[in-house]
Order: sequence, then structure tokens, then C-alpha cells
Amino acid sequence: MSENIQASDPIRWGVLSTAKIGVGAVIPAIAEANNATLVAIASRDRERAETVAGAYPGTRALESYDALLADDAIEAVYIPLPNGMHVEWTIRALEAGKHVLCEKPLGITAEEVRRIQAASKKANRWVMEAFMYRFHPQIRWALEQLAAGRIGGVRMVRSSFVFDLHSRPNDIRLVGALGGGSMMDVGCYPLNLCRAVFGGPPREIAARVVVPTGSEVELTTAAVLDFGEGRLGVIDASFSLPRAFFAEIVGEHGRITLPTPYTPGRAASVVRVEIGDETV
Repeated sequence: MSENIQASDPIRWGVLSTAKIGVGAVIPAIAEANNATLVAIASRDRERAETVAGAYPGTRALESYDALLADDAIEAVYIPLPNGMHVEWTIRALEAGKHVLCEKPLGITAEEVRRIQAASKKANRWVMEAFMYRFHPQIRWALEQLAAGRIGGVRMVRSSFVFDLHSRPNDIRLVGALGGGSMMDVGCYPLNLCRAVFGGPPREIAARVVVPTGSEVELTTAAVLDFGEGRLGVIDASFSLPRAFFAEIVGEHGRITLPTPYTPGRAASVVRVEIGDETV
């Protein structure tokens, strides 16, 4: 938080680009929140920025990302740019004195994330990776049940996040230079869930990827994550299989199943707890 801003003041947000995830989910959320104010939206397509900003009275449309970062009225920036652009614009936003909420993955490599971490520390500004599912009530509730020992010590997490991109050959997720690939786009969710459940990174990883002839990126990844002491994560991600996602957390005494762990939306989500013959 900036020194001249009180903790109770709404955070003044700017958004870099009119990406679908921003327009469809995050921008409306900022506009509705009582602790946030949507100040400006920037796009390289000025007309597009004006169209999106026009739906939110008082929000300005800016013709460039640089113009948004130079705007002193903006305290925090949301970045939903393609994966390969995250590190550049996150660091530039931090250097401009903005707090940053950046879409996943924060960086393509560990070295990129270390650079972001150093820039955040130097600028004395917060930076966060936008794994929104971690804040949904169903995930919070599930993690609370684990902490309370409801299903005993967790031994296994199984999770999948896949959908078919064959009908969209020009999708940016298929472009290597932009940080595409199923693992970066959707596999990061099951991986993140495993880390949340087990409380840290895996000790060892065994993985296989499928890179079809002519593809710039992997289209399917399957991995086994060893968290030590007999605790395993089994995850997969794909752009070439029928749409499906789920998560199952298996403990010594039972299991918790989440049919829609990563895209629950606003509708009520069903979380199943099975312990012996009892299902809740």
C-alpha cells in the first residue's frame, strides 16, 4: 500500500489490454468491489479500449500500456496479457510504482520469476499471481477440512484440466513465443492445487509431454509429483482432449472431490466428502 493512501481507501486500478479473461471476469469484479475503483483500461486498439471502458462510467480509455503506467491516478495494475509478455510488463509496472496482479503463469521460467521478485522488492510494491480459484469459498472450505484432519493425512491429489483446441488453430495458446502450451495455460492449476494441499513444492517430478509434428508447444502433459513421505500428486493437462476438469484429494480416512475446482463461477459448487460409508 502506498504510504499516502489509507488502508480503507478503494484501490485505484488500471488494466493492461482488453483480453477475454479481463473483460469477462476481472474488470466486472473490480467495478463491483467496494474496495476498488476502475480508473482506466489500456489497449493498442483505442476503439476497443473505448468500447470496454464505456461500460463503466468514469473509466478512461488509454491508447497504450505506457500511458497507463505513467498515470499517477493508478495505484495497481491488472495484467492479462499473453504469457510471454508477463515478465516484461510486470517489471515495468513495478518500476512505475504500481502494485501488480498478473495472470498466471507469473513467468515462463524460474529465472523470470526471480527477476520479478527482485523488482518487487526494489520498488517496494506488491505483486501477485492471479490464481483466482484459491479464493473461491469451495477451495477455502476444502483446505479448511484438510487442516482440521477430516479425511486424515493427505496421501494423494489427482487433478485434470483439459479442453480441445483443434477448432482454434490460431489461438495464442499454441504460439511458442508467447509462452503457450497446455502446462502453462491450464496445467498450472492442478500443480498449484497440489502445492496448496501439501504446503510446498514437490521434491521430484516425472513427466511426459506430447508435441505433435508441426506444433510449437506441447499439447498434452502428464506428471507425477513426489512430495515426500509417500505423498503424491498425479496431474494432467491437454489442448487435444474433450473438455474436463476435476480434483480429488485422498486422505488416510477418506476423500474430497471437487467437480469444478478451477472455474466454479458464481453458481453453487458441490464438494463431496466421502469417509467410509458416509458421503456428504
